Amino acid sequence: MFGRRRQLSASSLSASILHVGFRYATFLGIICFGIEGNRTDGCLVAQNRFWYKRFCLLTRLLICVIYGYLSLDYIFILDNSHLIILSWIRLVCCLICAFVTLTLQFWFGQHVLRVVNSYLRLFRKVNALPGSQASGFGGRRELSLLIFKMICLMNEVFCEIPELFNGLNMRLFVTILCELYVNTNATMIGHLCFVGYLSVGALYARVNHYVRHELRRQLQGLEQLNGSEVSRRQLRAAGCRLDQCLAIYDDIQRVGSAFHRLMELPLCLILLFAFLSMTLVSYFIMLQRFRNVGLWLLVARLFFDVVLLTLAIHGASSSSRVVRRLSFDNCYVTERNDWHMKVSLKFVGQSYDSFLY
Repeated sequence: MFGRRRQLSASSLSASILHVGFRYATFLGIICFGIEGNRTDGCLVAQNRFWYKRFCLLTRLLICVIYGYLSLDYIFILDNSHLIILSWIRLVCCLICAFVTLTLQFWFGQHVLRVVNSYLRLFRKVNALPGSQASGFGGRRELSLLIFKMICLMNEVFCEIPELFNGLNMRLFVTILCELYVNTNATMIGHLCFVGYLSVGALYARVNHYVRHELRRQLQGLEQLNGSEVSRRQLRAAGCRLDQCLAIYDDIQRVGSAFHRLMELPLCLILLFAFLSMTLVSYFIMLQRFRNVGLWLLVARLFFDVVLLTLAIHGASSSSRVVRRLSFDNCYVTERNDWHMKVSLKFVGQSYDSFLY
């Protein structure tokens, strides 16, 4: 029983939540690749599933056409000019988000696959650092953000399900189902950005923890109490650990920048979609004289989605800047001038290679 409790750490729970989210995004057709263990060494590798990608293309196109037809039919019967404008803007944003998803899957599919595999390799490298015990995802901060994200996802899925069974009108059933699918696909871009930036922050946090504690302790072990010279073997071993740590910093910065460039435009679109959705729902709340609790919850969920994404980006950015404050002034690195030069130049150079600039 106690062994099982030890296994239920924050990192393992976060990894389980990510696994559930991955299955959910795959079911919706946002993620068209599979992550399986490699046959040679058992390491996780993302691989294309071309048949599922084609199925998602046909399904998304069909549902978007049905959704556009039903939305236009709804807009043409409105008599409120403000509501007509907001509905048109929201319809266009939903279709643009669907087009962006198709673009990421079919024109940038290989690029997305390379970024995902780079993330997986980085987590393997970080878990292989000496003294690293946790093999899951992040720590308590990441677990807290993921729990709040799961609450928002459950609210997003289940808020409109009661409307599906409200009467036996087949047209209403199809309309709500298509709207739920299109809106969920649009917001899923924001959820993927949240996971990507949260992963960058978790990687930086793990390596920063290693530098603060394990690497500092190993470098302090080079100090000889009797003032004798450190052996060349000890210097070589410490130098390898330092080079390994700095190489991981470079890899995180490179992969994080590649993800940021890939998702920069989709992120701007999903933020625009979120704020327009909040505006439209707020207008509905005013029309109903602030008495609809469900719409209040919808606005709160859209707002919390933006806040969680902001916190994930802030965590990745602040963790990348922690490298500037990792000081070795109070840590012994031998009396050799070349070692002082190595530590100073490499860590000063890292300070200008922050993830977000």
